[in-house]
Amino acid sequence: MRFPLLIALSHLRARRKDAGISVITGVSIMGVTVGVTALIMVLAVMEGFEIDLRDKILGSNAHLVVLHQAGEIADYEAATETLEQVPGIVAAAPFVYYEVMIRSRWAASGAVLKGIDPEHSGEVTDVVADLVRGPDGELTDRAAQEAVIHSLAHPPPAQAQDTDDTADLPGIILGKELAEHLAVTVGDTVHLINPIGGGTGPMGMPVPRVQPFRVAGIFYSGMYEYDTKWTYVTIQDAQDFLEMGDTVTGIEARVDDIDAVGPIADRISAVLPYPYYVRHWKNLNRNLFSALKLEKIVMGLILSLIVAVASLNIVGTLILIVVTRAREISILRAMGASKRDVRTIFMLQGLIIGLVGTTVGTALGLIGCRVLKAIEFPLDTDVYYLDTLPVVVVADNVVVVAIAAVLICFLATLYPASVAAGIDPVEGLRYE
Repeated sequence: MRFPLLIALSHLRARRKDAGISVITGVSIMGVTVGVTALIMVLAVMEGFEIDLRDKILGSNAHLVVLHQAGEIADYEAATETLEQVPGIVAAAPFVYYEVMIRSRWAASGAVLKGIDPEHSGEVTDVVADLVRGPDGELTDRAAQEAVIHSLAHPPPAQAQDTDDTADLPGIILGKELAEHLAVTVGDTVHLINPIGGGTGPMGMPVPRVQPFRVAGIFYSGMYEYDTKWTYVTIQDAQDFLEMGDTVTGIEARVDDIDAVGPIADRISAVLPYPYYVRHWKNLNRNLFSALKLEKIVMGLILSLIVAVASLNIVGTLILIVVTRAREISILRAMGASKRDVRTIFMLQGLIIGLVGTTVGTALGLIGCRVLKAIEFPLDTDVYYLDTLPVVVVADNVVVVAIAAVLICFLATLYPASVAAGIDPVEGLRYE
């Protein structure tokens, strides 16, 4: 291998009369470098968006939920205790889920009503961590956020509350976008409406049930769908409003390893069999994350065309070397070099170009990712719901990009190497 490697390096080194070949070689290396750099940086940004979206979804929703075929769980306390004993479960809490309407004096909207356990829901979701405003204004620490949740059933008077408004109303937490749409703030009164909760009227039509609630806090999750629709009340208040007795919609839980949520769900199904069933974040959001994965793969393939174009330059470079150094190749063959040796020489030339370009491109890509992360490139929050461009470098992605680039460059050497190996030494020296 030492002999072919020395010859390959000598071919790549510039000689005065072969300066054009060296320029083309440099262009080939630059092409591979640019392709690898772009691919690493784009995949890092796409990975950042995917992880940020996943964290927001898993922050507002539990990692998995246990539901009942009947639609409601009556003996939910015992089921919750059983669920907490399953290996891999960090915390569990019952919840109530229902779609309602909400209105203020100025606007109305559809909403999702979620009844939560003030003592344990903060351990399962980010409902506590997402709180940004309470009765005393902006929330700056965990203790203030927990105080809002713990007093949700009977919220204290807010700074913005009218002094004449002293009614003792159950509390409700609204998303930031929903509060702005309803033009309300902490301390104001809103009304929840269950369109069919009031029974049947004289004409046989359903009568809506309406109940006032006090805005006890405002949360901001960063997900537009949640911030415009979701509302939180205590489980007891949700049960009273929906007239569902001492039952809940399901039990939500947080696991210690989100990637192992499937096996954990199987263990839950073993201790809570039918009529209970389990849904976890992977199958609840399968279509969304499948689309993101497909988008990342397609984008990677498209950007790989940059490396493919650079590999065509490698083909051109090697063919040019074969043409200009046919005499040297013939001499090597006449001196005893085999076709395999000649083929190896040109494969090594292309492989060296690919390795140099990939190495430099990988380094520049990682540096570029670090620079993007350091400068915190700003984004329009109305569009992305992110303040800065998310950049997450995953080692597996970098390794795959590097291996793919080197492989493409190696494949580009096969044809020129075969042409060089096929040169007849007699023909190459006939006119010398």
